[in-house]
Amino acid sequence: MRILIVEDEQALAKIIKDGLTTKGYAVDHLSDGQKALGRIQSTYNEYDLIILDLTLPNKTGLQICQEMRRLNIDTPVLILTANDNLESKVSLFDAGADDYLIKPFEFAELFSRIRAITRRPKKALFTELKVSDIVLNASTQKVLRAGQEIKLTLKEFRILEYFMRNPGIVLSREDLVRNVYDFDYDSFSNVLDVFINRLRNKIDKDRVHKLIETVHGVGYRLNTQM
Repeated sequence: MRILIVEDEQALAKIIKDGLTTKGYAVDHLSDGQKALGRIQSTYNEYDLIILDLTLPNKTGLQICQEMRRLNIDTPVLILTANDNLESKVSLFDAGADDYLIKPFEFAELFSRIRAITRRPKKALFTELKVSDIVLNASTQKVLRAGQEIKLTLKEFRILEYFMRNPGIVLSREDLVRNVYDFDYDSFSNVLDVFINRLRNKIDKDRVHKLIETVHGVGYRLNTQM
């Protein structure tokens, strides 16, 4: 497995690289954001994961992630950041990050996050999903409701996809966090609420038939009844 580390703090980058190398990973390191984007654009198929520091010279980790997703580069991205507030977490997922890790961190947690991200299947078994009047295409990442396209962020799309793969089933908040983020991680709880509310506003607002239902005290369910 090959990993690209983009981190301008040389001492930290060396520690991460040495630690990953001892675990059997092949690791490359860059410290400049603009150079890193160029490398990713030309050789992204070589990498199984990109670890991006948020604060980089010439181009930030957030900008790199946004540009990757704009170019349909779907290589998993793990962001390293010192910012733990809710707004920052949401902005990272909006940019297309797969996960984030707050500095300082334990290496056991870093390895756990890497294993979780890289074990995700790259291709879904069923490309097109249809529930009620909503259609989701996992390959093109397009969503239509009643024939009208609905623009979703990557994380909103993944939450809706999980709902649509489990129609009519009551999903606990823990189910959603674990399956969308791959971690039973308490700090994702508030982030999940933000994305559920955004998703509802996009697919249910001003519609008689509401798709996402709250099951009080339990979680959420995708309503399959018209």
